[in-house]
Formats: sequence, C-alpha cells, structure tokens
Amino acid sequence: MSEDWTTKKIDKYVVVNKTLGQGAYGTVFRGFLQEDETKQVAVKTIKIATISDTPKMIELIKREIAILQKINHPNIVRLFDVARTNNYLYMFLEYCADGDLKDYMAKKDEKRLSELEAVIFIKHIVEGFKRLYKQKIIHRDIKPANILLHQGVAKITDFGFARVMDSEMNDPAYLSRLGSPLYMAPQILEGQPFSAKCDVWSVGVMFYELLYGRPPWAAETAFQLLENIKKQPLKFLPKPVRSQKVKELITLMLRVQEKDRISWEGVFEDPTIKIDEERMKENMRNILREKDEVSKSISLNKLYIDQNLVVGYLAKNPINTLENSNQSTLDASSEARSQSAKFSGQFDSEQNGEIIMSNYRNEKKRRDAMLKYNNYFLFERNIAFFFNFVIQKVIKLQTIQMLQLANDNYFRLIYLIAKNQMVHLERVNQQLSRKEHDKFDKETWGRFLVSQEYQKLIQLIQMDMKHSSEFFSEISKKCNQVQQEELQNGKASSQTTNLIRNFLSIRNNNFEANDTFHMLYRDVIVENLKIIKNLNSKETEANLLILYLTICQNPYEEFKDINYDFNTFYEETENLSLSEIQEKLLKKGIK
Repeated sequence: MSEDWTTKKIDKYVVVNKTLGQGAYGTVFRGFLQEDETKQVAVKTIKIATISDTPKMIELIKREIAILQKINHPNIVRLFDVARTNNYLYMFLEYCADGDLKDYMAKKDEKRLSELEAVIFIKHIVEGFKRLYKQKIIHRDIKPANILLHQGVAKITDFGFARVMDSEMNDPAYLSRLGSPLYMAPQILEGQPFSAKCDVWSVGVMFYELLYGRPPWAAETAFQLLENIKKQPLKFLPKPVRSQKVKELITLMLRVQEKDRISWEGVFEDPTIKIDEERMKENMRNILREKDEVSKSISLNKLYIDQNLVVGYLAKNPINTLENSNQSTLDASSEARSQSAKFSGQFDSEQNGEIIMSNYRNEKKRRDAMLKYNNYFLFERNIAFFFNFVIQKVIKLQTIQMLQLANDNYFRLIYLIAKNQMVHLERVNQQLSRKEHDKFDKETWGRFLVSQEYQKLIQLIQMDMKHSSEFFSEISKKCNQVQQEELQNGKASSQTTNLIRNFLSIRNNNFEANDTFHMLYRDVIVENLKIIKNLNSKETEANLLILYLTICQNPYEEFKDINYDFNTFYEETENLSLSEIQEKLLKKGIK
C-alpha cells in the first residue's frame, strides 16, 4: 500500500493506516467494522504481486486461512473474514489491545517474570495447544512475539508457518524448515524429520526464557545454535530460585532427541499445568470437617491466599472473550462510544479519515491512563493481602511454638493486622464506588467505570472483602474472648490492662482507622518485634517474620510503585538466606 492513504473501505470493514506489526508475510493494520467504529479488528494485508509468482507462499497463505477458519478458542487469535481486491489479500483478525509477550517481558526488571506469572502464561498457551493438537495442527513459529495479550488473556497468533499433519502428531515426518531459529527444535535446524513435538520444544525454550530472562542456548547462526544445543547440556541458573517441578517439566520439553521429549499429551497432564481438582476438593472437605470455627477460618483463609495472594494483569484462568461478543474491542473505545459518528455509506472522505486518526492518537493515552487506574487499585489490593500473608506466617510460627507469644498478645497482633487489611480493602472499595475521583481525570474515570477492567476489578474486590470479612469476624470473636479472660483473671499488669481496654475500644466492624487504631497497631507490632528478637533465634523463618512485621509498619516504604512486582517480591524474599535477611533488617535500622 502507498504511504499517503488514511483509510480504505474493504467489504464491511474499514482499514486504517495505523501499523500494528509485521506478520510472516504482510503488514498488519488497525481496522474496524464500518457500521460500528468501536468493533475493532487487526487487518493482515498481503500484496498479491509479491506472492503471485511464489507457489509456496500462496500455499502457506491458503493453509493459514484454512487453519484459522476452523478454530474458535480464547487462547488463539481468531480469523473473522477474508477479502481480496485486485492488488491485496486481506485477513480480518481478532484485535488484541495489550501488545505481545515479547514487549511484556521487556518491561520487566531483568527481562524475566516470576515463576507464578510465567506458569500462568504457559497454561494459557498450553490451553491453545490443546485445541491445535485435537485438530492435528502444528504451529512451527512459537516465540514471545507471536503470543498476543488482550485483557489478561494470552493468545497464539501468526499461523503463517502452521500446517495440518497428515500423519500422527508424534510421528516424525519430513516437513519444510520454517520458524524462528532461536526457538526451533534441533530436528528442524538439522533438516531431519520432526513431529508436533517441535512445538513442545519451542514452548519449552520460551518457558525457560520467561523464567530466566534469556533462552537456554544462543548463537549468532543457526548452525552454531545447533552445535550449542548438541554439546551444551541444559543448565538452570542458581538465581532466581525456581521450583523443582517446573525445572523437571522444562527438562522433559527440551530433550534433544524427539523420542525422549515429552509429548503434548504428557504436557497436558503434567502437575505444573494440570489443576488437581480432586485434591483441591478433598482439601476443602477436610477443612469443612474441622469443628473449631477459628481453626476452620484460618485454614479457609490460607487456602484463599494460596490461590489469590497476588492479582495482576494476567487472568489465572483463560477467559473466553468470544462468548459475549464476536470481536475483540479496545476498552478505551468499547466502554464509551467514540465521539465520531458511526460511519456508513462512503468512507473515503478526508474529514472522516482525520477524525479516525485523531481518535487513534488519543486512544493509546486513554488506554494507558485506564490501565494505570487498574494497576493502582490492584497495587492497593495486593498490599492488603500482604497483611494477610503476614498473619499466616505468625499463625504458622506460633503453632510450631517458634514464637511462644502469650495468647492475648498473639490474638491482638493478628487481629490488628487483619483489621488493617480490611481498612485497606474498604478504602479501595469506597474509591471504586465513586462516580467521580479527585485523583483522576473526570472523563477518563467515567470511561474506566464502564470498562471490562473495572467490572473484573470490582468483582475481585467484593470477593476479597467477603472472604476477608468472614476471616476477620472469627478472629475478632476469638480475640475478644481471650482479652476478656485476661482481664477477668486479675493477673494482668496495669500496663497490660490499659492496653487491653484501649484495644477493646477499637474492636468493632468499623473499617475506618482512627488515631487510636494506628497507635495500637504500631505499639503491638513493636512489642511483638521485641519479643521475637529477644528469642535470639537463628531460625531463618523467625528472622523473616521480623522483616515482614517491620514492613507492616509502613508497607509503602517497601512497595513504592503501582507497577511493583509482588510475585517477584515473595519469590525472592522467601528464598533469602539468614545472612541476607539480617542484611535487609540492618538497612531498615533493625539490629
């Protein structure tokens, strides 16, 4: 296409001169349905003159279209329509608003993800491959740039090198040598027969890269890469620490010989990928059998935070966004109709083109602003659950008698931290309920309130509050009982008696923190820090709790940015040595 066009009407779509990227063959532009500008698509354009003399290229394009037309899955980019003019072939594809996995990684510290986040990405991708495997399709070009992101869901794209297998999926066959060398299986690099396990290798390389920020092997040429793969055994770096089960799965995926490499069936059933629903149900049944209500509540709380400690961009369970609509739309457009008119009839006027380009120039700013709002509230929510995480640490160490806190002191501590969690969650909930927000632009805030991000966020916070308030209620009742018993036995010192009375004055379900609450919260944490430090424990767990309780006093000193990676924080902090913990405590003025 020439550079001087603004929009083109192709069938029922309008193509906009706004480049999204380059595919295996062709440029990808923005586009939308003519009848509704907010229903957006990605448009892959292929110049017919460049492929007309290349039968192989024509075959690949036909194959890509045929493959995509038969797939409708939330983790695979969908093909809606195909059109042809005298000069171009157009493929109208699902539009993904949030870039690709390569760019997502590039924004992370050290260009890597936490293990939890990496596993969630791989689960999304494996869900897509379940459908491909069922339909005997191999992709042959899996890499981070070919994993698109939309509203928390990862989607496989660019099927330019894909094909349907004539033989069984695990039977090697002589196929064309296509793909990106860094992620190619050694059989493809060597020109040997290969099977669907070539994609297992590519996903394994990508999995390793997500975890460590670099591929397991690298080289300047494909020949040298193959030599490195053959001669250099797969190695896992000592830092960051990764779980054994994840390393075992990657090892199976990166077996050099195909006959030794895990199949897709094996990947689907691997414990890293497959959720053991029966085990989860049995755990729940065991918890519900507990007769002590406090113990039951503690167990339910632990189960909840094990699954929901950190919430970020990525959906833990892939969401079928195609159920509610037959296209993907950018939130900034979908929650509030563009100020431009819906276009019908002729679409070649200069005025309409200028309106569209102006809208697109503003669109990214709106999207970025709304994602910032979303990140802000998730940040505050994740801080609230840091308090919950610390409570579970206190309970665990008290249960194994590492802390040896007096019963009244122990329950005061976990009650106050639990209430602080509720204070934070209530503040988030109240802010999300406002029609206007004094910190945010009025128009953009209005758009955010009707966005899909907002709907998911408010559902999350309400679920968090329901669970956390139930836990808090049980802790509150038990704490009240213990404090009353301490007063009634008449053995408490005057200082302890005053502390208990002050404490009982703030024991309520009012989740607005006042000065008395803040004073008690600070004093009780300081008191317990002294007790734990006086144990002179050389136990790593006890010193780690000292670090966590110190952070509880002012979490914003530790968690300073709304894009803070909480998953990485837990991952790295939980794997600190005793000397590393003590060094961190010294920096915080704790000796």
